[in-house]
Amino acid sequence: MVAPDDCPSQAEYITYFDDAIAVMQTEGALERIAFELCVDSAAETIDYLEVRWAPRLHLRRSLNVEQVVRAVLSGLASGPIRAVAIVCAMRQHAVEENVELAQIAGRFAGRGVVGFDLAGDEARYPATPHRPAFETARAAGLHLTCHAGEAGEPSSVEEALDLGVERIAHGVIGARDPRIVERIRREGVVLDMCPTANWKCKAVSTLAEHPLPRLVRNGVRCTISTDSRTVADTTLTEEFDRMSQIGMTDEELRACNETAYTAKFG
Repeated sequence: MVAPDDCPSQAEYITYFDDAIAVMQTEGALERIAFELCVDSAAETIDYLEVRWAPRLHLRRSLNVEQVVRAVLSGLASGPIRAVAIVCAMRQHAVEENVELAQIAGRFAGRGVVGFDLAGDEARYPATPHRPAFETARAAGLHLTCHAGEAGEPSSVEEALDLGVERIAHGVIGARDPRIVERIRREGVVLDMCPTANWKCKAVSTLAEHPLPRLVRNGVRCTISTDSRTVADTTLTEEFDRMSQIGMTDEELRACNETAYTAKFG
């Protein structure tokens, strides 16, 4: 359930979610796991949590999407901290399925669901075909974000920007292109960066090469996140510590945390 340090690609990294997803196929399991994530986060003195997950990956045992969303929201609501949900569509799913997902997610706007996302294998599945799902989510009042910039070319980040997102999960590979970095800075889009996961996906060769410090110093709004505590085998505390070890100052780390609060969807 933990991706190894020598994981060769994002596509390989994603496969390490399979075992966890396999046991998250009932309402009881989803509710309990959501609750326990809040408990673990509270133990880290986290006081606000945005949980991203893909409801359509939990339909193997007769649940429907609405039941999945309700179960997760129930678990989050019973936890000791404020926690909200960002519903993820998957790049490999059919466009019409993701449009339907956005419609269902929209019914929970203001009731625990705050955003809509797209995740999955970037190298094989482009984001642009899923524009109708993003338009549906926006019309329902949800905030928009997109996973991009962990695999493939820098252009995948620009593709996400063209969908009208407010935030991008990762964006690491896009940092290689100064023109894209300038567009991110100019438009005020926030990059939610997950250093350990980015390294395990081979978006960077080593943690020391992670672009987060440079981006922050160049005026790009960034947050520090975990991606998945289990698959990445990390905590938010450890992510901040690792960025400190590669030279980020306390002031820069605090700025990332302040960005997280000002850019939050809930």
